[in-house]
Amino acid sequence: MSSVRIKVLGSGREVGRAAIGIERKGRILLLDYGVNFDEEDHPIFPGHVRPRDLDGVILTHSHLDHIGAAPYLFVSMIPNLYATPVTLDVSRLLLLDMIKLNGPYLPYDDVTVEDMLKNAKTVTYGETVEAGEFEFELVYNGHIPGSASVLVSVDGHRILYTSDMNTVETKLMEPARIEGVKADTVIVESTYGASNHPPRREAEEEFYQAVEEVVRKGGTVLVPAFSVSRGQEMACILAERDFEYPVWIDGMIRQIFEIYLEHGEYLRDPILLDKAKKMFRMVKSWQDRRRAFKKPGVIIASAGMLKGGPSLFYLKKMHQNPANAIFMVSYQAPGTPGRRILEEGVFGEESVPVKARVQWFDFSSHTDQRGILRTLKGVRGLERVVLVHGDPQVQEKLRDKIIEEIGVEVLIPDNGDVIELD
Repeated sequence: MSSVRIKVLGSGREVGRAAIGIERKGRILLLDYGVNFDEEDHPIFPGHVRPRDLDGVILTHSHLDHIGAAPYLFVSMIPNLYATPVTLDVSRLLLLDMIKLNGPYLPYDDVTVEDMLKNAKTVTYGETVEAGEFEFELVYNGHIPGSASVLVSVDGHRILYTSDMNTVETKLMEPARIEGVKADTVIVESTYGASNHPPRREAEEEFYQAVEEVVRKGGTVLVPAFSVSRGQEMACILAERDFEYPVWIDGMIRQIFEIYLEHGEYLRDPILLDKAKKMFRMVKSWQDRRRAFKKPGVIIASAGMLKGGPSLFYLKKMHQNPANAIFMVSYQAPGTPGRRILEEGVFGEESVPVKARVQWFDFSSHTDQRGILRTLKGVRGLERVVLVHGDPQVQEKLRDKIIEEIGVEVLIPDNGDVIELD
């Protein structure tokens, strides 16, 4: 029996709730510990792991589906926690906000979050870190500012956990730098493993032209966007082209702007992000909010799926005017208001028709099938691939493609499965 095991605690045959344990002789290096949410927006935690068994916890980036359960590990103990500085700063903001929204359903509070973060160890790309039985380094993966893949070395094995990655250039990020890494096992995300995104530059140009068309004709464009990375990216697309109409930024997107600019070394082009911040108007009051939609322009607002936040306020004010537009730039999960607007053209319990123009643009921060295959082909010494963070049907199509083009073993584990390494 091998002395090294991979324990899939979350993200097995599902998107999100990432949690992967690398175990040797009872000691565990935990890679992410995130949550998903049920239909009532209550958090769903990954499989249990005892904090006393942990040699370390690595948070690969600040999205809640990778960090949302992590504070639970710090209620009674303080395991070693590792992440990039920008991941830690954004995580604080998101975790404290989740407590405000879901406090009664969480086994931790804001004190636990602060205890966790104040004892964290900051790590940057390429730095070798020893954590008990394990050695690891972070690898730049292009997903969002501060995000990382993790290369773990233990007992002769080299295990690469890609986490969420992106292999194309965006306004905030360079492409992932994973090709050339030596690893016998790759645990890879498969969110878009059965499809390919359009060229990024084409998506940017299509978005800009559509925005300009609406505003030039006297309408206002609402861009509901994820607070972390997506909202800032949309602002950069407009700023790069010197968009001449008013642009308003509302919701948590504003605070993330500040954090990203404080960590400019983690951005592809910090000058462009600073330009966007200076060009555009930050909504700081209800008076600003009421002004924003009354004249032609653009409003970039949280939340990206229209489940709440200022974007829902603007939607209710703008949806009846055919001159306006609702441009979706974030993933719209099944059952969310944004998905219903796209598919049915209505929102709310009363199924109110949306008369404004509605359109979705593909700005995913996850790589596609093309990028996954190219990344895996560039890994030296590859023996097996473990698919996580994906829909089972998508994973099966990707598995067949990997076997056809690369010819290595491909596993699709469920939550709770344990993979023994030879």
